[in-house]
Amino acid sequence: MDQIVKDFKVSCTNCTLDAICLPRGLSQQEVENLSIEVKNNILVQKGEYIYRQGDEVNMIVAIKSGSAKLVSNDDQGNEHILSVLLPGELIGFESLFQNKYNCSAVALESLSFCVLSMDKFEALCARVPGLARELLKHSSEAIYESQGQIIASKSSAEEKVAKFLISLSDRLRKRGYSSVQFNIMLSRQEIGDHLGLTFETVSRTLKQFQKDGFLNVQRKLIEIKDLQGLRSIYTV
Repeated sequence: MDQIVKDFKVSCTNCTLDAICLPRGLSQQEVENLSIEVKNNILVQKGEYIYRQGDEVNMIVAIKSGSAKLVSNDDQGNEHILSVLLPGELIGFESLFQNKYNCSAVALESLSFCVLSMDKFEALCARVPGLARELLKHSSEAIYESQGQIIASKSSAEEKVAKFLISLSDRLRKRGYSSVQFNIMLSRQEIGDHLGLTFETVSRTLKQFQKDGFLNVQRKLIEIKDLQGLRSIYTV
């Protein structure tokens, strides 16, 4: 059995994330062509960078396992968390036609990812006609998510935290994970930074949600007890 596992190589053709990652809209032949050029299962540890803001754009990245955060630093060096990344999500493509990455990607825990090198991108597009189309779809989804964040920025603290938890729950469900019990790898301070709230407000809101029976909170572990009740707080 150990030898079978050792000899089994994960690629785009047999990855369990193919329905949400880059291969999702490609033909079998296109997936096989893509798989030849993708480098699989690169490992980084918590706190390590996948790439840094200002680095030369040289790859598109797909998260395979674990979670990461996209962050941007302002002129004063302050870090702003743009999004939390889960398995199957692509990063780096937003800087596809720029010379440098406009944000940094940092592992929130031990993480593995796959890479499509930019120096092979143009040639690959010729062999995989659906590749550009799928990247456009991912770009459209990222824009939609950004619009949702703009709308949420005008919401109350309760609505912001509820939307954050609902979004994580829905995204985890699509990946086959539990949608009602999961770890949030961000600290309370980082959640606050992401949502435009203070550490104290995030902590107070989570405690109130627990008191109201929506959640059980044990440090980073979140157990959603009343998902519909949580959705009723933020329904946009």
